Amino acid sequence: MNVVEAYALFDTIQIGAKVEPEEGYPSFPSLAAEEEIPFFTKRTRSKVGLAYTNKDSTDALPFAFHIYSMGIGWLGFPERAKLPAEPTADQISEFEAGYLFEKIIPAHCGVTLKVREDERLAHTAEFVPPGAGVLGYNGGAYNDAPVHAMTQGWPDLANRWRFPEPVQVPRNTIVTVNLKFSKYAKSLLLAMQGPGGIDLSLGPNQPITIQRRALIRVSLIGKREVQQRGELHF
Repeated sequence: MNVVEAYALFDTIQIGAKVEPEEGYPSFPSLAAEEEIPFFTKRTRSKVGLAYTNKDSTDALPFAFHIYSMGIGWLGFPERAKLPAEPTADQISEFEAGYLFEKIIPAHCGVTLKVREDERLAHTAEFVPPGAGVLGYNGGAYNDAPVHAMTQGWPDLANRWRFPEPVQVPRNTIVTVNLKFSKYAKSLLLAMQGPGGIDLSLGPNQPITIQRRALIRVSLIGKREVQQRGELHF
């Protein structure tokens, strides 16, 4: 006998130097080279770790899943936010890349949710906020100006793409989410530098550089049907 319980699926790609192929992409230009960016069919918890996905297999879901909402989080490193609404490639530096990644590119990126080959959502990533994560960041200064930057969306689970009716996913069915960048978004990604490193110190005369990584995280929140725990039903 199956019971229904709250559940969430999430999957993440990383962008940065030394990122392995199963984790994501080594740079923003390499991300732009892809026709589509797939989620839920490439990474597993055993390969990349629970920090980046909770899927145990790239295959179909082993349970029935009712999807109530979807969110996409974009995490860059916005140290400067002084660009026009649609900047040209020669206006971009590594400092500006994080701002573009979080606030401009989602508006020029399409997203689809498919159950098998049935397209259940086709929209832009701008309309699918994550509903969770950091709200804002204040720190330092650039050219003597205060820095203030925000991640996409507010950290409120209501601020997500909520389906009018739950998307029904039968057991043993493949669910995929794909991102598709526009020509304009690709031109920005091709020109973007970084993510670079963070210079830290372990003590006097012990400098160390930690490589930063940008993230795109897709989450599906809903309910799944599983066998009742502690009971056997035949």
